[in-house]
Amino acid sequence: MLAVLMMASALVFAGARAAVADPTCELVETADGKLIYQCSETTPGEDGSSGGNGNGGGGSTKPACDLDGIKERFPGADEWYCQGQDACWVNNPTVEYPEPESWPEEPPSEGAVYVYKSCYAPDGTETFGDYTWYTGPEDEGPSIEELALQAFGALETPGFSLAHSPPRNSIIFIDTWWWADGPSNGEISSGAALGVVAIGTPSHIEVDPGDGSGVMTCDFVTSESDACSYTYDRAGDYTSRGRLVYDVHFEQGGSPLDIAGLPDSLESGWQESTITVAESQAVVVP
Repeated sequence: MLAVLMMASALVFAGARAAVADPTCELVETADGKLIYQCSETTPGEDGSSGGNGNGGGGSTKPACDLDGIKERFPGADEWYCQGQDACWVNNPTVEYPEPESWPEEPPSEGAVYVYKSCYAPDGTETFGDYTWYTGPEDEGPSIEELALQAFGALETPGFSLAHSPPRNSIIFIDTWWWADGPSNGEISSGAALGVVAIGTPSHIEVDPGDGSGVMTCDFVTSESDACSYTYDRAGDYTSRGRLVYDVHFEQGGSPLDIAGLPDSLESGWQESTITVAESQAVVVP
C-alpha cells in the first residue's frame, strides 16, 4: 500500500519546527551597497490551561501539525513528526528503493540514511513525497517556512533611477512622464535555500511627485512613455521619489509553495529625483 504512494519530486532537508507566525522583514543596506530584506520570525506559544481554585494553570503544548490524522492515514509508517505546519511520515528503512544511479552522490551528514518521506499540509495536500536523505526529526533542520524566509531575505531588487520627461524643467498643466530607468520587466529570483526559491514578478512602480499630492501607483514602466504621467498645478522645485514593487511567490524544486503568513510582495528602496516646474509664458510678437 505504501509503495504505491512513493511518487513525486523535490528534495527537502528533514526537520521539525513549530508553526511560524507572521514574519517581520526590514530593508537593509549591505556593506557593498546592496539592498536586501532581513526577516525574523516569532513562534506564538499555546494558551495555558486554566487553573482551578486560584492556582495558575500550567502551559500546555501541542504539536504544530495534525499528527493523529497522519498516523490514522498511514499506520504502517515507521515515524511521524511535524515539519512546520506539515505532518510527515517516514519509512525507515524504506519498503523499496529507487535505482542507485538516481541517489544523491553524498549524504548531508554522517549517519544519514536514504528513506522515503511524505509530508501533508493542514488541508490534506501533499507538499513533499520522494526519496531523500534523513537523519531523524531529533536533528532539527530548517522548516519549509524558515527556508522560504531565507530565500526571501536573499531576494534583491535591481538598481534603477527615477527618470522623467521633460528631463529637466517641466511646465504646470502639462503632463510629466515617469519611469524606472535601469531594470528589466523580467522576474527576479533568489538563490535556492535547500531547494526553496523566492521569485519576484514585476507588479508596479510607485511615484511621489513631491508636491504633497501623495504617492501614485503606475504600471511597471521601464522606458519613456505616457503610461505613468502626472500634471503639476504649481510651479516650484520638487524632490520626487519612486520605488519598484514585485509580487512574490515561492517554489520548491520547481513546484509552487502555498504557505500562509509568508511575504507576498517586495519593495525596493526609494530613489529620488529633482525636478523644476515652471509656469508657461506667452510671447507676444508684434
